[in-house]
Amino acid sequence: MALKDIDTTQQKQQQKHDLAAVERTIHELLQECKVAAVSVGVFHQGKVLLSRGYGTLDPLRRHAPKPDDETLYTLCSISKTFVTASLGILVEEGKLSWEDPVGKYLDDFHPTGDVRVAKEATFNDFLRHSGGLSNPVVSILGPQGKVLVPQKDFINLVNDTPTSVDGEANFQRWVYSNVAYGLMALVIEKLSGQSYAEFLQERILKPLGMRHTAVLEQQIVQRSNIAHGYAKLEDGSWHPLRHGWTSENNSPVLAMVGMRSSARDMMIFAAAVLQAYCYDQDNNQFDMLPTDKPNPLKQMGAILNGYYWTRPHTDPFGNEAAYHLAWLRTSMPTCMTSWGSWNSTLADMPTLEKDVSFRNENILGKRSPPRLMFKSSGIGFCGTGSVNLFPATQSAVVVFCNGLNAGDLSDFVAMALIQALFKLEPPIDILQVAKYEVGLRKQEFKRTMDDLESHRGNPSMAPPANVDEYIGQYHGLAIDLVVKPGSQPNTLQLCFNHQEDLVRKLEHYADDQFSYWPTTRDEWLRGGWLDWDYYLVGLLTFKRDPSGSINGLTWVWERDAEPHFFHKVPAREISD
Repeated sequence: MALKDIDTTQQKQQQKHDLAAVERTIHELLQECKVAAVSVGVFHQGKVLLSRGYGTLDPLRRHAPKPDDETLYTLCSISKTFVTASLGILVEEGKLSWEDPVGKYLDDFHPTGDVRVAKEATFNDFLRHSGGLSNPVVSILGPQGKVLVPQKDFINLVNDTPTSVDGEANFQRWVYSNVAYGLMALVIEKLSGQSYAEFLQERILKPLGMRHTAVLEQQIVQRSNIAHGYAKLEDGSWHPLRHGWTSENNSPVLAMVGMRSSARDMMIFAAAVLQAYCYDQDNNQFDMLPTDKPNPLKQMGAILNGYYWTRPHTDPFGNEAAYHLAWLRTSMPTCMTSWGSWNSTLADMPTLEKDVSFRNENILGKRSPPRLMFKSSGIGFCGTGSVNLFPATQSAVVVFCNGLNAGDLSDFVAMALIQALFKLEPPIDILQVAKYEVGLRKQEFKRTMDDLESHRGNPSMAPPANVDEYIGQYHGLAIDLVVKPGSQPNTLQLCFNHQEDLVRKLEHYADDQFSYWPTTRDEWLRGGWLDWDYYLVGLLTFKRDPSGSINGLTWVWERDAEPHFFHKVPAREISD
């Protein structure tokens, strides 16, 4: 064996030793973040160094199986990387261009606001979140992970989605939009002649040998090795969380957030992305990729380095960060390493001076050489994920977990693995960072509840003597909000889009205003209310016409969004 080979072998053994040392931290992070299961995968110079799981698949069972590298987790927004990969294949085949207006391919796409959204906004625009559509995600994915909008109604939702805020057009401005990626699935289906799930299977998953990835309902039914979501409550008990996002019957939801995959398969996908991006595909340097089939991924240069939106930030290094087509590109060291995660202090620009200081103190590798990275993150009430690519060393770190309580476990574990893999200096105490974030997230929930109480009407204000005038069906954003009589006299309840298993009690809040907000953090966790993180999201404000009759209601789906009007459907139209 040559000396160079001996050195290389020793280096790999040392890297494996360093990664193994992180395992204790991973177990401690599981406890701190109150998550049941996490699976990880690391490869370096194309060779797998770590691929395994930690925790338990079912915390309600004493002897439940442990997760492994084949365990399925919900990808959430990491699903979007498969949307851009799919479009790259179609671009390579000449079926569309990144610069084409999306409206050219969808006859039914007619947003009621800014006409440029259909006529001028390109695939590049929508995929970098500057196409002009807002993000009414809570009208698509309801409480408890229920899908509210079936695929047949999705284009109606898109056409009803606002294209401006406070009179300023969204087009050519950064406005994160899940809806935009759902729209892409419809284009892929039209141009390919296949359902989106079929396209993924035939054009990406099977060629790459990704056998532990699910895009069909039956694939969920047939498998037992699935990390379903769990919420750990204040008394230490666990509550199971389920969703119906993984379905071939709702391509937009599947494209936005619904795919499920494993650490092993996402290492395969990461290797294929890196190979298609910067390496000779005839010289396979990645252990994970099949040797008997060509890499199906195309246009990775355009996806990773093409049309982008700069993500401004301030840190001691000033390395530019840019959002590309479902990926963030930046150079370490930077405060943007955690961008896109649910770790608010690390992921975004903090508003408090002490948080800025804390973030800058905990930037990975402040004394280490610059390192180009691409990353994609996924966040959902069912768990989180983090995929990190390092082209210069043919490396990737992938992490998935099945819970989101107080802090983003996947982000913390990814930080610990990246730090160990590259021996970043100075070393950061990831566990202490996690403890800080966990406390902060609990404080933020308390602030949300305090906001809810501070805006409530006078406590002595009596509820309406007769609530019958509020009862009715209110339509907007392709769904119905149905206000019904409550179980007690003169009370009301809300049903989301006629789904009888999604009924919430309405509490009188102020004049012509009722709340369906959870009253405790445990209730918030049990209900999968992740996207309901602003007090106005939990309120319905009823509106009256000049005669004083209720003619609709307004609903705010997220902070800084304008109230959206839902018109009251006349009784005669309901009966028809």
